Amino acid sequence: MARRSKQSLSLRLLLFTFCIVGVAAYTWCAAKTYRAQRYADRSDQFSIEKAVALAPRNAAYRELLCRSMIFGSQKPDRAVYECKKASELNPYSSLIWLDLAQAYYAVGNGQLNEAAIHKALVVDPTTPDTAWSAANFFLIQGNTLEALEQFAIVLREDPSLAPAALNICWQSLHDANRIQNILPPNPEVYLAFIKLLLSTGELDTAHEIWSGLMQLKTAPDYHQSLFYVDRLLQAHDVAYASDAWKQLSSRSKALQVYAQPDNLIMDGSFSQEILNSGFDWRYAPKPHMAVTLDRGEFHSGNRSLRLVYSESDGDAGIFQYIAVQPDTRYRLSAWVRSEDLETANGPMLSVLDGYRGEIYGSTEETIGTTPWHRVEAELQTGSDTKLMILAVLRHPGETRIQGKFWVDDVKLEPL
Repeated sequence: MARRSKQSLSLRLLLFTFCIVGVAAYTWCAAKTYRAQRYADRSDQFSIEKAVALAPRNAAYRELLCRSMIFGSQKPDRAVYECKKASELNPYSSLIWLDLAQAYYAVGNGQLNEAAIHKALVVDPTTPDTAWSAANFFLIQGNTLEALEQFAIVLREDPSLAPAALNICWQSLHDANRIQNILPPNPEVYLAFIKLLLSTGELDTAHEIWSGLMQLKTAPDYHQSLFYVDRLLQAHDVAYASDAWKQLSSRSKALQVYAQPDNLIMDGSFSQEILNSGFDWRYAPKPHMAVTLDRGEFHSGNRSLRLVYSESDGDAGIFQYIAVQPDTRYRLSAWVRSEDLETANGPMLSVLDGYRGEIYGSTEETIGTTPWHRVEAELQTGSDTKLMILAVLRHPGETRIQGKFWVDDVKLEPL
């Protein structure tokens, strides 16, 4: 019994010793790991080197050191060594392979640079960040074919990067056909390319990309697309602007309701959202003017436009562009009412040339308190008139005015 007791005690002592050694070893490793991480967090090269010395098999620390030597101390030869070590320790990190590619590029080794890029793509073939870096590497090498393939992945996987990616492609290639070939069937990406082309004055090319956009199965959001119509109006390209508006309307039931039969005015009853763009109503706030849509007072439908005047102002700030034909007579009509409208010169609806500002015609002015009544005017466009503006104006506008004015059921029709 005494012998068995001594053996049991010896075993317990041995087990206790192993536990003490294990805890000590774990504590030592944990402390070493903690110190290495603290050094790595400092981000300076000296500290990262200490982290690598404490944890030489940590690929992340090797990568940090490689990057520091590329961009910090500019020691590309040592950077290659550290990145190679990192890639051996963790061959499944695309970021490590891209850093190795950068290191090879820094030492002028184009062949190994390209090999490292392809390694990154094998590891991570669809992530936009990897594709973005690879595309830029290929562009630097003059390999535009592979660069475009990677930018195609970027555009497909993360459309929010489209403006920046397309700008790089355009600046590098200046070839709309090649760039269009990598566009995914995503209206957001097409619109980003159209914006880029318009910003560089490439209107004809923008028209081609717009045609491609209109052929996609997925209809674009008309809210996001109306900048194209606005840009064409600024360029005096009224025909293209009108066609673009019609194309958007044909693909959007929400936009179709703005048009009314036998009426060139969009949403003449003010029943829809004011788009402040395209051929719909636009509003530019004016001092001493309050312009709102009134649901409690209307001639027909469910609301009207209400203007509240409190000072002198000739322009109410509400207007609409209208595509018209030259040498054509039109009739403008609307229903209006007023309340306590005190002024020597009341508001009226006026039609002006869209580019020269010449007034073609105005309805009679409204003063005082009046019930709903119809106002109208006939006008003749000029030989080169393509665009008109309908606005609520006063002539002259310098006189003082105070009171309320409502407008509803605005209509413009050719005679």
